[in-house]
Amino acid sequence: MENFGPIDTSVLYGQANHRSEDVLGDPDATLTVRRGDISFFRVLQLVPRHIRVLQVLQNMSFLGILQCGHIEIDTHLITALVERWRPETHTFHFSVGEATVTLQDISIIWALPTEGNLITGVDIKWTTQQWQNYCHQWLGFRPNENAFKHSRIKLSALLDWLLNNTCDDESPFDAVLQEARVCVMCIIGGILCPDATGNTVSLLYLRHMEIIDEKRPSNWGTSVLAYLYRELCMASQRGKTNIGGAMQLLQIWVWSRIITLAPIPSNNAVDLMPTVIDVENILPIPPYAARYVYLYL
Repeated sequence: MENFGPIDTSVLYGQANHRSEDVLGDPDATLTVRRGDISFFRVLQLVPRHIRVLQVLQNMSFLGILQCGHIEIDTHLITALVERWRPETHTFHFSVGEATVTLQDISIIWALPTEGNLITGVDIKWTTQQWQNYCHQWLGFRPNENAFKHSRIKLSALLDWLLNNTCDDESPFDAVLQEARVCVMCIIGGILCPDATGNTVSLLYLRHMEIIDEKRPSNWGTSVLAYLYRELCMASQRGKTNIGGAMQLLQIWVWSRIITLAPIPSNNAVDLMPTVIDVENILPIPPYAARYVYLYL
């Protein structure tokens, strides 16, 4: 235990400010995972989405996230991983060697695209009224002024709208697209890229959903991976108490790599069943992560 840190600091030069330095002094300092609760995901389940909306979500490459459902986050496991994350190399340092989450993992676990238009942007200094007009055009409703924090919108405003609105066979196609965009904004803000507060999502993501091109989807997988790396680097610093990013993806990644850490199979996973159950086999096969929702608690 005396030499649990790196022996040669010529590469791992950030050890002095790394959270592993505090392991001996405070071994129970567990990180808080932002948006790791099931209550958020259940909101997306309460009102079943119409098949037309689900098909648009598939064209946008986000249907797999809903098909995978929710898994309970093991904060102790996440904390142990972060203690082994090195910002200098962007890898986990295990006793058997280094490992890291890759774009291939993103593609297989959640079926997110890793090619296409990059997700980039510069913060826009719009007024609240301008953001309201923008939401009305692309999301189909006009949120209240208190729903905005500069260029960010509260997830509660999006979730409340989803609970009270759903498309049907007679809905115009623009309404179908708008509902799909609201679903994606909730997925980004609550599952893929939770922010520091865990209750808002940047409207800059919406700019990449104005035109939905199923032949060339946006490169969401790269953005999710970059955001995950950023959160791991920040949480690995001394004094940090919480972490955001795609923690469900990270947990499934480590389950699939270190199988002794994977949960025991159970037949009692009713509460964690996936949102999208396609009895007619119209939708594509769920991605890799869905097997854990079906089989494990």
